[in-house]
Amino acid sequence: MKAPVILIPENPMPEGGEAFWLDADDGARLRYLVWRDDAAPRGTVFLFGGRTEFAEKYFETIGELRSRGFAVATLDWRGQGLSARILDDGRKGHIDGFSTFDRDLARFMVEVAPSFPKPWIALAHSMGGQILLRGLRAHPDWFSRAVFSAPMLGLNFTKWMERAIRAIVTLLHALGQDERYVPGGNAKANDEVPFEENILTHDERRYAILQALTRAEPKLGLGAATVGWLHAAFRAMDEAASPAWLASVETPVLICEAAKDKLVSSLALSYAASHLPQAALAVVPEAGHEILIERDPARAVFWEAFDRFVKG
Repeated sequence: MKAPVILIPENPMPEGGEAFWLDADDGARLRYLVWRDDAAPRGTVFLFGGRTEFAEKYFETIGELRSRGFAVATLDWRGQGLSARILDDGRKGHIDGFSTFDRDLARFMVEVAPSFPKPWIALAHSMGGQILLRGLRAHPDWFSRAVFSAPMLGLNFTKWMERAIRAIVTLLHALGQDERYVPGGNAKANDEVPFEENILTHDERRYAILQALTRAEPKLGLGAATVGWLHAAFRAMDEAASPAWLASVETPVLICEAAKDKLVSSLALSYAASHLPQAALAVVPEAGHEILIERDPARAVFWEAFDRFVKG
C-alpha cells in the first residue's frame, strides 16, 4: 500500500522513489521508501536515520547514493517520521525498549530487503547506528559492510553529569514516569530551533530545508525524548559497550566520527572501533553531529571515506 511523501521545491525527491506502508509484527504501521533498480551495479544501500529523523531528510544523500550505482531503501523508525507514534502525544520521542526497534528492523529485512540486489550495505546515523549494530550482531548475514555516521554508542556528557542524569532517569523510571519528557524537555522539534542555536550542523541552507519540511508537515516534527526512551537508550548503549559483545560483531564496519559532535562521545566511538574485529575509524573535521547535512567540505571527507570503504 502506497504511503505519502512530503515534497517541497527545495528538497526534490530523487527520481524513481516510492513510499509504502509496512505492518510491524504487532500491527503498527511503518513507512519505508525505496529506489528500486534490479540492475544496480553496486548493490543496495539500506539507510537508517537517527532519533527524530525521517526519510525526506536524506533525499540529497539518497541522490548521491543513486549516482554511485546503488539501489536504496530507507525506513522511518517507529515513533517518528510518518511511522506510527507510540504515545497519544505524537511529539514525545518514546520507545519501550530497543528490542522493539530490533523487531521492526528484522521485519523490514524479511519483508522488504529480499527484493533488492546484493551486496547489501548499511548506512546508519546516530540512534540508527545503535540499532544497526545490534542487528549486525544478531544477523551477521544481513550486510556485507556497514557505515556509521556518528553512531549513538555513548553520549557526550562529563562523568559527573552522566551519573546525575542516569540517577534521575533511573528514579523516574522506577516511579513509572516513562512517558513524561526528560527533565527540561518539551515538544519543540530540533528543526524548530533557530539555526544559531542548533547543535547539529554548521550548514544554514541544509538546516533551513529541514525546517521547511517540518513546517510543510508538522507530523514530521518530534520533540524531546521521554524518560522511557533515555532509560532504554542507556541500557542499549551499556550492553553494546561490552568488549565481548563488540568482539562478536563479524561485519566489517566504518565508524565516522564528527569532530565537533556535541551529542555523541568520541571516546565511545574510538573504544568501539578498538574492540570490533573489523572496524575502521574516520574523523570528519569541522563536522557537527549531523555529518550528512553538514557543509560541503565535511561531507566530502565522509564520502571519500565511504567510497574507499565500500570498494574494500
